[in-house]
Amino acid sequence: MGVDLRNDAGETIKLTNRHWAVMLTFAETFGWQPAGTLAPKEWHGPGEWAGRYDSSDGQFVLEEDAKSLARHLHGAVVSDQFELALNDVIQYLEKSVEASGRKIPDAMRMKPREFSNIFSPLLMFLYEGSFYIE
Repeated sequence: MGVDLRNDAGETIKLTNRHWAVMLTFAETFGWQPAGTLAPKEWHGPGEWAGRYDSSDGQFVLEEDAKSLARHLHGAVVSDQFELALNDVIQYLEKSVEASGRKIPDAMRMKPREFSNIFSPLLMFLYEGSFYIE
């Protein structure tokens, strides 16, 4: 499973759920404060929309939030703490999954080098501004 990030120009970036989770957590580690997403057009409850980024419901990320996410990811990439922080985020997320009772097979464990091909296209996309998470 994964998420498709799509902007109004029709450009898309496809990420696995785990890569998206790492990017969001990594940005927060480097100071990103999520503004929260806007509810999908088809949202009809139950309750109010919680502003989630970690689902693919068609929610909308505002321009300033997208650009803030990009700035914090960029700051992480150029940091001298990049490798250490990325390893820590991966371990944190994998431990969270395991704490919920799910086992992660060794072949499915994330490796920091998996992210090198993702960063540049994602940053360029985010710097363009608002997008939908589908």
